[in-house]
Amino acid sequence: MAPNIVLFLTDQLRRDALGCYGNEICQTPNLDQLAEEGIRFDQAYTTSPVCSPARASLMSGLYPHNHGVMLNTHIAPAWSRGLSTDVPTFSRLLKEAGYVLDYAGKWHVHQDIGPEEYGFDRHKMGRGGRGKIVPGTELTVEFPGSSFPVAGTGEMSPEEYKTWTVTDCGIEMLRERAGGEEPFFLRIDATAPHFANIVPEPYASMYDPESIPPWPNFDESFEGKPAAHLRKHREWNLQDKDWAWWRQVVAKYYGDVSLIDTCVGRVLDAIRKCGIEDNTIFLFSTDHGDSMGSHKHFEKSGTMYDEVFRVPLLMKVPGGVSRNVSQFVRLMDLMPTFVEWGGGKLPGGLDARSLVPLVNGDDPDDWVDSVYCESHGEVWGYSSQRMVRTEKWKYVYTPHDLDELYDLEADPAEMNNRIDDPMCADVLENMKGRLLGWNDATNDMFQWHWVRFNFPAPIAP
Repeated sequence: MAPNIVLFLTDQLRRDALGCYGNEICQTPNLDQLAEEGIRFDQAYTTSPVCSPARASLMSGLYPHNHGVMLNTHIAPAWSRGLSTDVPTFSRLLKEAGYVLDYAGKWHVHQDIGPEEYGFDRHKMGRGGRGKIVPGTELTVEFPGSSFPVAGTGEMSPEEYKTWTVTDCGIEMLRERAGGEEPFFLRIDATAPHFANIVPEPYASMYDPESIPPWPNFDESFEGKPAAHLRKHREWNLQDKDWAWWRQVVAKYYGDVSLIDTCVGRVLDAIRKCGIEDNTIFLFSTDHGDSMGSHKHFEKSGTMYDEVFRVPLLMKVPGGVSRNVSQFVRLMDLMPTFVEWGGGKLPGGLDARSLVPLVNGDDPDDWVDSVYCESHGEVWGYSSQRMVRTEKWKYVYTPHDLDELYDLEADPAEMNNRIDDPMCADVLENMKGRLLGWNDATNDMFQWHWVRFNFPAPIAP
């Protein structure tokens, strides 16, 4: 029988919040064990810094500029209510291949219709939420017209918390499907650790803020950076927020992450107890990352730093396969991966590529040595940014602002923008050629002559 597939997806999770990706403070024992016993992807990237475009890419295997969901579907500037039902999705293709499919938790791919319209048999949201904040524990951002809570201790128990109840729904579905004759696909989507991090005890007090050092790029001066970076800092009214404040927020964020880890452990335990471990693939990832104080920013949209675009991707496949994968991959590559695992038929015209060869230990000669990402704005309306990243360099193209170029070997924190450094002229020429090559390979927007006149000849990915 084709394998069962379980995907546990989070919302706005920093890759470097996990122990298996180098964090020495935040406790994630279940995810660390998953990484040790399974497959850890070290260069996984999302296509977009916001939820709906990234999640639509995961469903469809297409870049946002091809599937048409450019912004979050619930905000005023969005012209799309969500992913068209005419677009092939992994869920429909698995359904055609004989799978039963269940979905627990956050959706955010379409405002008006749910997962059932895309091939899933059931969708359960889970009970509860974050609940009220224990008085005196709230951390807020003050605006001229309001005060906005971003973190605090929640009054509810862990078992009442949204992440826990969504996991309960997923485990219930898993147990019901485990004895069936058809292979199943189960997706569990937590809304955490997206702010506000209103975390229940004991997770809220798990981390002493004073033990949390500042991010390597917290001391951002905004010199030589796009003007929008400073504007974003000021729009969030963060000018007076020093690390003494930020580390309290990060402590609650870490508590949220550890609670997620506990819930991942519960799902893995349920798989074992159901006796289906030998025929079940388990995956863990997120839709995108979070600044959470890096570069003195909150949230995600407007910058193309690795804290936002580089994501965790862990999986465990039957047979005890254990390895770290260093090649560049995208979250949307899971779409054809799921379909290949399930024996389905893939449509043509995908931007994504199956990860099965990498999972099997192969190193295809034609695997790309760079990754391409895009951003179309968010709550402030539409904007346009593109990024191409190699192992050593990152180039960010922002037509309405200053471009960026970072030497990631010398400057992994992305503090020194070398876009105007004459010593980097040849590198810049190469990176611009790579970006245009990706543009052409994916039918992106830079087609007008007077745009292309500013680029060198395209370098195909």
